[in-house]
Amino acid sequence: METAAGRAAGGLLGPAARTAFRWWWPKSDWASLAAFADRLAAAVKTAEEQVQRELRGAPGQYMHVRFTAAADPLSGASDGSTEVNRIAEYFAGLESPRRMVVLGDAGAGKTVAATYLVLGLIARRNQLHSDPERAAEPVPVRVNAAGWDGGQGFSAWLVARLGRDYRLRPNVAGKMVKAGMILPVLDGLDEMDDDTTGGARARALLDRLNQREWAHRQVVVLCRSNEFDRLKHAGGDNGLRGAATLSLDPLSAGQPAEYLVRHQQRIGATAPAWEQLINHIREHAEFEHTDSPLAAALRNPWLLGLAVTTLDHSPATAAALLDSATVEEVRDRLFAAQIPAAIAATDDTEHFRNYTTDTVTKWLHTLARHLEHRRDIGTNGTAIRLDEIWEIAGPNRVRLLHGLAAALLYGLVFGLAFWLRDGVIAGVQVGLIGGLMFALAFYLVFSIAPGHLSVSRAKLIAWKVPTGARWPTGLKAGLSVGLYIALLSGLFAGLRDGPVVGLRVGLGAGIVFGPLYGVVVGLQATSADQLALVSDARRLIRNDLRAALVRSALFGLGFVCAVSLVLGLPAGLLAGLLAALMCGLATGLASGRFYLAVLLFKLTANFPTRPAVFLEWARNSGLLRVNATAYQFRHQTYQQWLLDQAVATPQDGRRR
Repeated sequence: METAAGRAAGGLLGPAARTAFRWWWPKSDWASLAAFADRLAAAVKTAEEQVQRELRGAPGQYMHVRFTAAADPLSGASDGSTEVNRIAEYFAGLESPRRMVVLGDAGAGKTVAATYLVLGLIARRNQLHSDPERAAEPVPVRVNAAGWDGGQGFSAWLVARLGRDYRLRPNVAGKMVKAGMILPVLDGLDEMDDDTTGGARARALLDRLNQREWAHRQVVVLCRSNEFDRLKHAGGDNGLRGAATLSLDPLSAGQPAEYLVRHQQRIGATAPAWEQLINHIREHAEFEHTDSPLAAALRNPWLLGLAVTTLDHSPATAAALLDSATVEEVRDRLFAAQIPAAIAATDDTEHFRNYTTDTVTKWLHTLARHLEHRRDIGTNGTAIRLDEIWEIAGPNRVRLLHGLAAALLYGLVFGLAFWLRDGVIAGVQVGLIGGLMFALAFYLVFSIAPGHLSVSRAKLIAWKVPTGARWPTGLKAGLSVGLYIALLSGLFAGLRDGPVVGLRVGLGAGIVFGPLYGVVVGLQATSADQLALVSDARRLIRNDLRAALVRSALFGLGFVCAVSLVLGLPAGLLAGLLAALMCGLATGLASGRFYLAVLLFKLTANFPTRPAVFLEWARNSGLLRVNATAYQFRHQTYQQWLLDQAVATPQDGRRR
C-alpha cells in the first residue's frame, strides 16, 4: 500500500513540478523565442512612443532636425543630409552587419533620433507577415549605457537589463541575445563616465563591441561628437568598427526664428520680449558663423525648447539672454530660469504651497545625486520608478524600518490572539518571539536574498490585458500549487493524526488554495501588460497597494476556509487574519517601503512628502520626462548642472 501511495504521490508531484519549473524557466525553443520577440516588440513600441511624446518629438511636434551620413566611416565622406524621421530607412539600407554611430552635440536630439530609429524598425518588422521572417529580424531595444560598470560582460548586462526593463526571464533573454534577436540601441555613451573614470567605461564598452562576440553583430551607439572623438583617440581606432556614422546637424540659421514665430502666433503672445528675441536671431541668421552667443545657442533644438518655455512664463528673461557673452552663459541662464518658470506656471494650491525655488532645487538636487550614486554602483543611473523612490531615504535604513514594522504588526496580532486564549503572559511571550522570528525571516527573504530587488517592484492586478490570455497560466499555477499544498498538508496531518484526517486536510487545503492562487496569478499583469495598458508612472504605488490587498484578502479567505474545516471557525478566523497579514506584508513590499520612505522624508525634508505629486509636477513642468514607467531628467546636462549648483536652504515658505 505504501508503494502504491508513493507512486500516486509521484504521479501527482511530477506534473506539478514540471508546471512550476516551466513557469520559472520558460520554454526557449525557436517558436517560443519568436513569440517572446513579438511581445517584446509590442512593449518596446509602447515605451518609445511615450518617450517621443515626452520629448515633444512625435510627428507634427518635433523640430525638423536633419542628419548627415558619412558614406565611408573611414574616409568620412559626406553622403548627403536627410530628416531624422527617415533614420530607420537609412539603417535598414546598410550592408550586413548593420552597425551605426549617431553623433551630435548635447541637446541635438539624439534620443529623439533613437526613438524614430526604434519605432521605424519595429514598423518594418511588423510588416513581415510570417513568423520566421519576423523572428529573423531583431527587435530594437533602446538601452541607456550609463548603467554598465565597465567590468561586467556586455551580453550579461544586456540580459539583466532586458529582465529588469521588460521582465524577460534570464534563459529567454540570454538565448534571444545569443541568437541575434535583439538589436541594442545604446543611448548615452557619453553619460557612462565622470571625472574619476576619464572615459574608461565608455571605451571599455566600445572594446567589447569590437571584439569576439559582438564584432560582427548589429548594434547602434549614440554619443556626443566631442566625447566620441576622445574615445576614438584613446582606442586608436574609429570607435565602433565597421559602423556607418551619422551626425545630427544643428538647426539652420533661420529655423529658430521660424519656430519662435510659429509658437508666438499659436499662443498669441504680445510681450515685446518675443519680438526682441526674434529680431535679434533674424539679424544674425544671415551669417553662418554668427558672433551672437544667443543665436548660436538656439540652433540647438533642446536649448530652443528651453527658451520657449522661459519666454512663456518669464518674458523679462529675454534681456539677460540677449546680454549673454557666451553660449555657456546662455545655457546656464536658461537652466536657472526653468524652476522659477515652472513655479510661476503653477497654481498656488494646497498641494504646491511649499514649492519655492529653493525647495524644488533642493529636491531635484537630491534626485540628481541619487541617480549619480545608482550609476556609480552599476544600476540604472538615468531613471527611477516610483517604487524605487524609497532608496533615496537610504536603502538599509528603510529595510530595517520595514522589518521592524513587520515585526510589530505580526507580534501584535499573534500576541493578541494568544492573550485572548491563554492570558497576558503567554500573549506577550508569543508576540515577542513570533514578531522577532517573522522580522528575521522577512529581512532575510526580502532584503538580502538573491532577486530581492525584482520582488520589490510594484505589482498590478488587472482583469483584462491586451497582450494575451493569462488564465491558462493561472490555471497551471493553481493546479501546481494546489497539488503541492494538498500533498504537503495531507502528509503532515496524516503522520500526526492518521490517514483519514490527512486525506481530509489535504483535500480541503488543495481545493481551497489551488483556485485562489490560480486567480491571483491570472489577475497579475506582467511588465509587458503594464506597458500595453499604458500604466501610469504615478500610479505604481496605488496599483501595488491594491494588488497586495487583493492577494492578502484571497490568501486570508483560503486560510479561514481550510482551517475552519479542521479546527472550527474561531481558529479559522485567527489563521486567516495572520495569513492575510503575512501575505500583505510580503506582497506589498513596494508600497510598504514607499510609505516608510515618506515618513523619513518628513523628518529630513530632503525630498517632498508627496513624491508622486512632485514627480508628476516636475514632468508637466518640463523638468523631468517619463521613460516607460520611470522618471528621468529631460537631459543629462541639466542633471549635471544641478549637481554643480550650491543648494540654498529655504528661509521661508514664500514662492519665489
